[in-house]
Parts: sequence; structure tokens; C-alpha cells
Amino acid sequence: MADYGKVLKMNEINGFAVSLCLLDDLGRTSSYSQIMQEKYKNGYTQVIINSYLMLKIAEQMLRDGWTLLSIFIDDPSVDEETKREVSSLVEGIKKNPLNFIKLSEYLEWALEDGSIFIDKVTMAKKIKERYKTCELYSNGVLFGDAKQLVFSEYIQEIIEDYLNAG
Repeated sequence: MADYGKVLKMNEINGFAVSLCLLDDLGRTSSYSQIMQEKYKNGYTQVIINSYLMLKIAEQMLRDGWTLLSIFIDDPSVDEETKREVSSLVEGIKKNPLNFIKLSEYLEWALEDGSIFIDKVTMAKKIKERYKTCELYSNGVLFGDAKQLVFSEYIQEIIEDYLNAG
């Protein structure tokens, strides 16, 4: 089983706290269902990362020198023209990160509260002479060799701010 993490939240006295549950030893020491059952017993619940949050996280990472490799949309109601346009906009962002605003404007209709239009965002950055990658899924799964860095530097604060804003 591949190494990955799952973003979870817990409602505490001062609001929601978000944490990353690492599932690196999955299959060797325990099963996914055992780990999640234990987390749920301890008060954690799943985080769904909606399209608004996906783009906010990607935007912040772009500002810090990450490259947007892809945006994956698996919604059967989305036509091929929309998927091609998103892919084209991602290619434009690779050339110039300032083109991100065009993607945000194009997807504005898909950013309604709770929308999970974007299933996965993949980012990469050269860190210490080696490229690190991270895939962020709408179900809160993080995969890649930069998952802990991405969680601590971007995801945790953005999601906690979002959850505690209301």
C-alpha cells in the first residue's frame, strides 16, 4: 500500500483543529478501517476539501514557487470542452503563475459553497535539488513525498481558517 495521509478535523473548545493522519504503515501494522475507527472514536471526522479550498491552497502554493501540474475533474456531468479548457488554463499557469487568476475566473461558477467539482490537484516544487510532489484529493487524502510539508505549510491554516470563519 502506498504511503499517504488523510486530513481530519476535531471540534475543540476554540473551534476546529485540523490534523494529518499518516497512513504510511497501512497494511503492515493495521488496516484503514481500524485506523479510521480509532480516530472517529477519539472525536475526529473527515474533511472534504471543496473546490474553493482546492484553489485557495493551490494559489498559496503557487505564490511560494510550487508548480501546478494538473487539476483532475471526474464529475460525469462535466463536458469534454470544460475539461479541455481547464487543462489549457493549467498549461498557461505552468508558463506564468499569474495566469491562475484566469483559472479562478473560469471556475467561479463551480466554487459554490461545498462544491467538489475538483477531485484532485497535483503540485511540485524543487526543494534541495530534488523535485517534491503532492497530490491533494477532495476526500482529504494527501499523497506524495511532500505531503507533510504541504499540510503544515498550507493546508492546515487554510482549512482551519475556513472551518472557523462562521
